[in-house]
Amino acid sequence: MNHKQAVDNIPINSLYWLEGGLVLATLPHSLRIPYWIMPLFMVLCVWKLYLSPQNSLKEIKFSVTKICIFFLMVISVIGIYYHFGTLLGRKAGVSLLVLLAGFKIFEIKQARDFYVSCFLGYFLVVTNFLYTQTIGTAIYMACTVLVMTLSLVLFNDTQGKLSAKASGKIAATLLLQSIPVMLVLFVLFPRISNPLWGMPDDAHTGLTGIDDVMSPGSISQLILSNEVAFRVDFKNEPPQQSQLYWRGLVLLHTDGKTWSRGDSEHHTAVSLQTMSDPVSYTITLEAHNKKWLYALDMPDQNPQLEANQSWMTSDFQLLTKNPVTRRTRYDVTSYSKYRITELYDGELQTALQLPQQLHGKTKALIHQWQNEGLSENQIIDRALRLFNEDEFYYTLRPPLLENDRVDEFLFETKQGFCEHYASAFAVMMRAAGIPARIILGYQGGEYNPVGDYVIVHQRNAHAWTEIWRQGQGWTRIDPTAAVSPLRIIEGIESALPNDILDVPFIFSQNTLAKKLWQRFAYRWDAINNQWNQWVINYGPKKQKEFLGKFGLRDINWSSMIFLIMAFTTVILLYLTFMLLRISPQNKDPVKNLYNQFCKKLSHCGIHHDVYEGPVDFARRAALKRGDLARQINDITDIYIAIRYGSNNAQIPSLQEHVRSFRPSTN
Repeated sequence: MNHKQAVDNIPINSLYWLEGGLVLATLPHSLRIPYWIMPLFMVLCVWKLYLSPQNSLKEIKFSVTKICIFFLMVISVIGIYYHFGTLLGRKAGVSLLVLLAGFKIFEIKQARDFYVSCFLGYFLVVTNFLYTQTIGTAIYMACTVLVMTLSLVLFNDTQGKLSAKASGKIAATLLLQSIPVMLVLFVLFPRISNPLWGMPDDAHTGLTGIDDVMSPGSISQLILSNEVAFRVDFKNEPPQQSQLYWRGLVLLHTDGKTWSRGDSEHHTAVSLQTMSDPVSYTITLEAHNKKWLYALDMPDQNPQLEANQSWMTSDFQLLTKNPVTRRTRYDVTSYSKYRITELYDGELQTALQLPQQLHGKTKALIHQWQNEGLSENQIIDRALRLFNEDEFYYTLRPPLLENDRVDEFLFETKQGFCEHYASAFAVMMRAAGIPARIILGYQGGEYNPVGDYVIVHQRNAHAWTEIWRQGQGWTRIDPTAAVSPLRIIEGIESALPNDILDVPFIFSQNTLAKKLWQRFAYRWDAINNQWNQWVINYGPKKQKEFLGKFGLRDINWSSMIFLIMAFTTVILLYLTFMLLRISPQNKDPVKNLYNQFCKKLSHCGIHHDVYEGPVDFARRAALKRGDLARQINDITDIYIAIRYGSNNAQIPSLQEHVRSFRPSTN
């Protein structure tokens, strides 16, 4: 068989589309797997098509090709193990799957190999959703599935009658016909709180978010990230920007360089004395692979989660039993004015702890203020005035602090980010005998007028302090507001360049263009939010709410399975009925052309009888219309050659002859 027609008895056109689908499925993985795998995969694909069709795997027990491929495969597996240190996990598993697909393509020589390669491609499509489930990914993978299905259609077109366009139409029709069944399964398949299987250990590595320790520079790195931390739907009007303090972690311990958490999670939550109206809202938290949640300062109780256990600590941290490894939605109620006066044993002593050998200049400054007779409140005001009136600067790129970070910041560099000011202020308060702790979370948020919700990005990461005041309890003080009030009033966006805000350069130079871009970004984010809520997060609670609209709120699993079977049966019966209505001959392009020819002759009074063969009909028609005899015989000869001689190469010629056949009716 000619190489232009087939390779190893596999139709070359179907092989082209199969390899194209596999390339599309593996392309998004190219930056996630070792750099050498993708070139090797491409070489195997090209080798199969062009470089060695005559030397493909033969039925020889120990051919040179087989030996080379075997050793190449072993070396590749060793290379993956050396790169990842394991053959298990998400990245290592995907790397092995890409290699497997490449080597399988190379050894295709019969139908079974083709089908295995195609289904490997479908599986590779699924692996892309282990990394991202965005709308763009879904559209891209749908196109990839279409290409893979097209290769199957072409492979099963054994007579080569279908053009690429006709095959593509069949593949698209098959996928469209599967959509109703897919929707039924998506809506009705019983949902459970936990996944059916565990994810690999490395499935959640690389997630961006706040860590449970803080040192200078740790938060400013997050400011460079435009990723979404969470979205907030307020039941009523959202608070002012300056009141949007999203509480996360409480840091109590310091070694002079870093701050870390205390042991408050082991103490019973204390009561909150509320002094304002409640603010109710719903948070959709992105996966961050950490065991804590965020809430507006100050939450009154821990939220209820579908697939995780949560509790509130004595210092109002919201913690979870398991890391948040998938998008989580929960309801919270908070109060903007409150009072925390209850303590657990040793809390104030811990909030006064300082390393003895560090912060000498800072301690000396505080002792000087105390010797001047300043009270605790006056020391607090004096420290804030120091940040406001002295030459302190709020910057994302502060100088490197090498030795005593607090002393160097306060007396030398005077340039820092929120963690610098929070850390320095907490040390100053502790040196003055005022208990202090640092709160890590987010401040501010961007209101989306299209979706009517607030978006909190990673760039909104922030650190502030709480100090203990007699008669008032723990009180929030944000030293960053003293040096950069606009950071708190207008949000971090006012201090960031357009490239961090993801505003393209061509739009950033014009106010109107920037507004139009921002409007588009809001609309796109609102669409993504709906996608996340109704597709990605369609869990037991959402399913119950949706089915409740149709009076099926209390439906059980057995009823769901019955409905799935019933709806699927109806859909399949309908599709079967529609397919049976379509006459097979109407799907035959050659027969359709001949019918057009007969129809044109019928306009001249020459009708084709059902029992009459093409030769007899041509002879009778030529006798009646001698002026058309040559055209009639030419069309009939071509039709017979195609229909009974399998000479499909003449189909274009038949099309041209029938199109140009225009008999007069005189």
